[in-house]
Amino acid sequence: MQKIIFLILTSLYLGQSQSLSELTQVALEQNLDLKILEKEYRAALERAPQVSQLPDPEIGIGGFPLPVQTRLGPQVMRWSATQKFPWFGVLESKENLELAKARAIQQRIAARALNLKYEVEQAYFRLYELQESQVIIQRNLKLLESLEQVALAKVESGKATMVDVLRVQLQLEEWKQELKILAQLETKPESVINQLLNRELTTEIVILDSLEFVEIGIDRIAIARNISNQHPMIKMYQLQQEIAQNQLKVNELVNKPAFGIGVDYIFVNERTDATFLDNGRDIVQFRATVSLPIYRKAYEAKAKEEQFKIEALDQQQTNTLSQFLTSIEQAFADYESAKLRLELYQKQKEITQVAINILESNYSTANSDFEELLRSEKELIEYDLKVLKAIVQNHLAKSAIERFVVWDENTD
Repeated sequence: MQKIIFLILTSLYLGQSQSLSELTQVALEQNLDLKILEKEYRAALERAPQVSQLPDPEIGIGGFPLPVQTRLGPQVMRWSATQKFPWFGVLESKENLELAKARAIQQRIAARALNLKYEVEQAYFRLYELQESQVIIQRNLKLLESLEQVALAKVESGKATMVDVLRVQLQLEEWKQELKILAQLETKPESVINQLLNRELTTEIVILDSLEFVEIGIDRIAIARNISNQHPMIKMYQLQQEIAQNQLKVNELVNKPAFGIGVDYIFVNERTDATFLDNGRDIVQFRATVSLPIYRKAYEAKAKEEQFKIEALDQQQTNTLSQFLTSIEQAFADYESAKLRLELYQKQKEITQVAINILESNYSTANSDFEELLRSEKELIEYDLKVLKAIVQNHLAKSAIERFVVWDENTD
């Protein structure tokens, strides 16, 4: 019966857990920022058909309250139709401009997806550290409780004083309070993950992963090349420069002459004061118009504006790439320091464990070195926590590097 209850509780526990890859996938599907950008992208695509069509034809009708008398009779009504045509290539250029704007939004979506994955990973690793820290402390609390029992036994046998017991109890209380603090701190990364996944902020996240030290797997030169060629933010700046170039082309074309053709049909009544051939014949008139862009200040100002934009975007691209590479260098520094710290803490942990074994043996046979034993037990817990912190820092650094790398078939 107890085994059945255990299996049920275990299944419920596992049902609440999600791996990092699963959480990331849910975030990519449910995150509101991505959904908003997707809607903006679709809206941008719908602007291309709006600008690639000819202007609507104009149809007019008019009457003559005071009819204009002609030789064939008085004019009584006019019907007209006009169609305007922009300069050759204007409509295509406007369509290309809007499509380029849509592609820029698409790159913003890709950049947000990279950052979203990074934000989920950072919060996940922080939460892992908090939860695993509690596991480490809980495991060592049992050792301290065993030590407390040993001290109590020695007190009862007259080989130790209650001071030893009180020292252990103080240590136990300190770590129990630390457990409460760590449990409370879980709220921060949990709420971050849940917000990114667009779900209830209080949803519990149980981590079952066991992290080990990982290698980066890609060198700085390859990363820099990957960012320059593949990162969506760099592509976005390039597309924005293309947008400005397209805007220059549109600006140039719209300042070319535009054409229009039209036809007028005028209804004419017959004359009653005379009879002759074609009496009352209606009038048909064909028209052609040309608009002449003689006012050039707006055109010249727009050309300068777009040229300044191109120069600014080029500098922004260079600056962004520099910032990315700086972040990469910082992440590599964190990675290397985590590696060195892990080696140090593991050695210190081994030495401390040997010292504890010796001190425990001495204390069990004689009333000596208890304070040193208790201090070593505390150091062992702290080294366990430091080893954990170094491993988490290793994963955080790897995540910070992969934040900028686009893993696809073009990745070097």
